[in-house]
Amino acid sequence: MGLFNRFKNKETAARKLDHPRDLLMGDMVEFALMNQLQLINQSFQVSKIWTLDLGGDRHKRTYFQLDNAEQNIRLRIVSDDVLELGLDVYPDTLLKIFSEADITDILDPDSGVNHQLSINVPITKIPQELVGWVTKNYRQEGFELAYRYEDDYRNKSLPDFVDGGEEGCDFAWLISDDRKYALEFRVFDGGRTEVHLCAYVPLRKIDSLWPAKQA
Repeated sequence: MGLFNRFKNKETAARKLDHPRDLLMGDMVEFALMNQLQLINQSFQVSKIWTLDLGGDRHKRTYFQLDNAEQNIRLRIVSDDVLELGLDVYPDTLLKIFSEADITDILDPDSGVNHQLSINVPITKIPQELVGWVTKNYRQEGFELAYRYEDDYRNKSLPDFVDGGEEGCDFAWLISDDRKYALEFRVFDGGRTEVHLCAYVPLRKIDSLWPAKQA
């Protein structure tokens, strides 16, 4: 090796991205043809990675926030071959297809955890922006106290003490009988509520993955 070669910066091996479980901030995701109209042939960038604690490290969920100029969605890895995609919806949008009284019951912890929920419009009449995100009927699967962390805990343990940066919430979720659709609520102190309509899709619906440019 020449005298000056030892001082050359070693080239960093190019990072490969073969599965969305390995997404990092700044990575890009492009979707293929699918039922969710907003995603067809659209590219999104990972803008945030956050964690929902449902009872310790064995029950934590990692979420990737995906953004582009027109839309933002949420992605979670369910298995090697299945993805959960979540569409953030506002109350006025939700009440276009569900009864307010039914939603109120679901969010009341004293009403039990065995609710059933049906859309109140024909499936062919749902708003265009919800096509591919909604099904006719749901059954409640649970209602639990959860903690949201604005951090990525895939490769580290959750804090084992309160006041570790967590935000507590009541987490209620419902799922369709065919387990292809879900509806989630997170109600925080003060009444702030996050709602996601979720669709479960095969991994092949991701057309391309691009690592963020390395410095």
